Amino acid sequence: MNITKQKSSDKLWKDEAGTSIPYDRTTKFERAAEVSLFKLATEASKLHYGLTSFKENFIAEAERLYELFVKENGQLGKGKGSATFYNFDRSIKIMVKVNSIIVFDENTIQLAKDKLDEFLRVGLDGAKDYMKPLVMDAFNRQNGKLDTKKVLGLRRYTSRINQPLYTEAMGLIDKAIRRPGTREYYQVWVRNERGEYEDIQLNFASI
Repeated sequence: MNITKQKSSDKLWKDEAGTSIPYDRTTKFERAAEVSLFKLATEASKLHYGLTSFKENFIAEAERLYELFVKENGQLGKGKGSATFYNFDRSIKIMVKVNSIIVFDENTIQLAKDKLDEFLRVGLDGAKDYMKPLVMDAFNRQNGKLDTKKVLGLRRYTSRINQPLYTEAMGLIDKAIRRPGTREYYQVWVRNERGEYEDIQLNFASI
């Protein structure tokens, strides 16, 4: 990644089209933005590489600890998975969470949606009243994608509704599930003076 800054000593500045603009034709704001944005982008780049290095170290240390734990307990490991580790006085906790990425087979999930639409047309009147908004919300796509939690959440109503069309739709939802991979999350917690664990936020938006 090459971050550049045009300087006040440069007689000509290049704009986004590559056109040369005389420095004295730039505004005070444009000159200030050139300096500030270069500074922020440079600092962001350093933080990015720092976090990348930290993540690599985190993974290596977590794997080393897991291997030691398995060796000391005389058990065969099950491969990579979620794990929690503490220091000796349990004032520090680190967590590795491994979540399956869930997507739906488009053809099968559409069949499930068709079954639910049929259920809403001919199903039990009482159930239709409260299930219609839930079904519509679950199948409302955001940026072309379904919210897997909302779709899978429809399954909890199967026994309560006890209607063949709804049961068939839930079976199709189960059949539509695909797990193409996993996503890992890493957290560090430190116990405060009240004895409560506080996580060290590594998410820029959470700080």
